[in-house]
Amino acid sequence: MGLRVSEILNLPILADAKVLAGSKGLEREVSQVTVGEVPDIGDWLSGGELVLSTFFAAAKNPEAQVEFSRKIIKSGAAGLLVKPGRFVKQVAPELVSLGDRHRFPVVEIPDAVRWTHIIAEISEMIVGEHVSLLRRSQDIHARLLEVVIDGGGWQSIADTTAELLGRPVILEDSFHEMLARSANGEFQFGLVDKYVAFRHSTGAGAPAVRGRYQRSLLQENEDYPAVITVPVTVSRDVQGYVSSFETDAPFNDMDLVALESAATVAAVAMGRELARLEAETRLRGDFVDDLLAGEFDAGPAMLQRASYLGGDLSRGCLVLITDIDSFGEYVTRYALKEQEVQQIKNRFFSGVKQVIRSYHQNALLTPKSDNVIAFLPPLGNGSKLMSVAKSTAGQILQACKELLPDLTVSVGIGRLHIDPAETRRAYREAESALKVSQRLGETGEIVTYDDMGIYKLLLGALEEDPEEVRNFYGETIARVEEYDGRHHTDLVGTLEAYLANDRSVAATAEVLFTHRHTIRYRLGRINDLTGLDVHKSEDQEKLGFGLKAMRLLRR
Repeated sequence: MGLRVSEILNLPILADAKVLAGSKGLEREVSQVTVGEVPDIGDWLSGGELVLSTFFAAAKNPEAQVEFSRKIIKSGAAGLLVKPGRFVKQVAPELVSLGDRHRFPVVEIPDAVRWTHIIAEISEMIVGEHVSLLRRSQDIHARLLEVVIDGGGWQSIADTTAELLGRPVILEDSFHEMLARSANGEFQFGLVDKYVAFRHSTGAGAPAVRGRYQRSLLQENEDYPAVITVPVTVSRDVQGYVSSFETDAPFNDMDLVALESAATVAAVAMGRELARLEAETRLRGDFVDDLLAGEFDAGPAMLQRASYLGGDLSRGCLVLITDIDSFGEYVTRYALKEQEVQQIKNRFFSGVKQVIRSYHQNALLTPKSDNVIAFLPPLGNGSKLMSVAKSTAGQILQACKELLPDLTVSVGIGRLHIDPAETRRAYREAESALKVSQRLGETGEIVTYDDMGIYKLLLGALEEDPEEVRNFYGETIARVEEYDGRHHTDLVGTLEAYLANDRSVAATAEVLFTHRHTIRYRLGRINDLTGLDVHKSEDQEKLGFGLKAMRLLRR
C-alpha cells in the first residue's frame, strides 16, 4: 500500500493546512510530489502526483482556477496543495464544488510555508515508504521461495500465501484444474466452494488474465467478493494461475506483491516439475524403444532398469495402452500450437497416471506420442489382474472424459505373461488390440487382445504382407462393395446380418425388416458377384474373413 494524502497531511510542516474540498478522497495514493504552475499542467502529469501550486497560471479569474484544476483531476493526480495570497486572494467556491464532486482533495497551505521544505519532507516520506515496501516485498518473496527450496508442494505454497494475505487462495494448472486451495474459517472455505461450484455450473475457467492480474466479480452487482487472478508463467507460457479473494476490502500493493510472489515461486515449482517430467519421459521412452527393438533379454539389465524407472517386471506383466483417438486430426482441425499440444498431452498423462497408480503401485508408465503405456505387474493379493486392468481402463475413460471433454480415448489390453522374457510380446498384444479397434473405427472403447478373435491373425497378416490381405478382400467382398456403391444397395449389410444370425434367412429378414424373398434375392446377387456360395460353410468362412479384411482396410 502506497502513501495516502491523509498520511502526508499528518506531517508537522502541514499542521496548519486546511482541507477545502474532496475530504472523501483523502485516501488517494501519492506516487510523487511536484510543483505545477504552467497552464498545460495536465499534459505533464502521469497520475498519482500531489501537485503544489500558487495558481500563477490561473490568476485571471475563478473560471481559470476551475479549468486549471480540472486538467489536474483528469490526469489522475492524487491531490492539489494550493497557496493563495500572492496571485489569487482565495480559492474559488467553484473549485471547492469541483473537488467535492470528484472526491479530489484541495488543501490550502499557509503562505509562510515554503514549497522547498514541503517537497523535501514529502519526498523523504515517499522514499521511506518505497524502501519499506521493498523490504516487505523481499520478505514475502523470500518466505515463499523458502517453501519451494524446502521441497514444499502446491499445498504448502497455497497455505503460505493464504497466511500472508489473510485471505483464501486457489492454485490451478493451465486447464484450471485445482492443484491446491487454502482458507481459514468457515466463511473463507465457503467462499472457495462457492467459487468452484460457480465455475463448474457455468463450465467457465478462470478469467483470461491480461497484464499483471485480472480482477473479476464473483457475482454481478456485488462490490465484494471479487477474485484476483495472477498467471503463473514458465518460459513465456502460462502454466497455471494463483487466485485470491477481496473478502472485505480491495487488494492493496502488498497483497498484489504477495500474490505475484506466489505466482513466481509456483512458476519455479512448475518449471522444476516440467523438467523432471521431461527427463523421466525421455528415460522411460528410451527404455520402451530399447525393449521393442529387442535390445534386452529377460536378464538383470532389463529388470534393473525397469526398477530404476519405478516398475517391477520381475514377475512378468500385462500391458495396458491408452490412446487419444484421432488426436492428429484434432490438432489440425483447431490449428493448435505446439505448446497447446504439449499441455493436452501432459494433462492426459497426469490423469492416466493418477488412475493407474491408485490400482497398481509398481506399474511402469511412460507417455509415447499420443499414448500412455503401462506395464502392470501381477497383483500380490491373488486378484485376477485382467479383471482389475479392465476396471482401471474404465476409470481411465471416465477421468479423461472429465479432463479432455472434447476428445475420446481408447484402451488396448494385452494378456498377462508371467515370464519377463515375454514383456515385448505383452506390449505387442496390447498394441494389436488398440490397432484393431482404431481400424474398425471404434472410439472411446476398451478392447482386449483376447476379444480380437480372428482379427489378430488378419492384423498380423496385414502388417506383414498387406498386398496379400488386399488380394483376399478383392477376391471376396470388393465386388459386393462396388456394386453397393453403384446401385445404392446394401448387400454388404445383408451379408453381415445373415452371418451374424447363424445363416438364417428368416432371422435376417426379421432383423432387417425385409421380406424373406428379398433376402434370398440379395444372397443370390452376392453369389453371382463373388463366385462363392453363401450356403456352403467353406465359402461362408471366406466371406466372413473378407468382411473382416474390409473393415481393417477401411482405415
